[in-house]
Amino acid sequence: YSINATTGMLTQVSGGIAFEVNEEISSITINPTGTFAYMEFHNMTPVKHIPADGIMAYKINSITGTLIPVAGSPFETYPSPITINPAGTFVYKTLGDNSVSGYRINTFTGALTEVAGSPFAAGSGPVSVAISPAGTFVYVVNINDRNISGYHINNATGELIPIVGSPFYVLGQPQDITVNSAGTFVYTVNHWCPYF
Repeated sequence: YSINATTGMLTQVSGGIAFEVNEEISSITINPTGTFAYMEFHNMTPVKHIPADGIMAYKINSITGTLIPVAGSPFETYPSPITINPAGTFVYKTLGDNSVSGYRINTFTGALTEVAGSPFAAGSGPVSVAISPAGTFVYVVNINDRNISGYHINNATGELIPIVGSPFYVLGQPQDITVNSAGTFVYTVNHWCPYF
């Protein structure tokens, strides 16, 4: 939708995208410069040329707002929400095998390439990723282990290096995580169970 800058009213953009298979898309993320959109999906009726799970990538037309598929998209990976670093150079997301994966974003084409060394070990049941505003740290909440995995980001390669003392214990089962704008505090929302 386009936004009326005065009223906030939304008008649907023409050229909507029709998917050729039955996909379940549950999140969308746009890079900081507003040039690319990434949607994570679960393909409920896989066909030969479309992976069962992955990320659909699109270039955003800055005038019309329409979405143009990025060459090589979709990119096969576990279906979970993605987080883009502030520089718009890397994508991080949790995987179903107790790890977090990283992808380099080609800032010209929008294509994703897995970071060397990815995936990186996390705890049991990683469900959410947050990146500090300076792009120096990544935090992942692990719902089953009831803790937070913390990493330094190598800004040249995208590699995640565990922070000393990680993982950090959480009272309850953490569901989501965020970092404040100053990069001084991390907050989680927790499912509390008195039997823990």
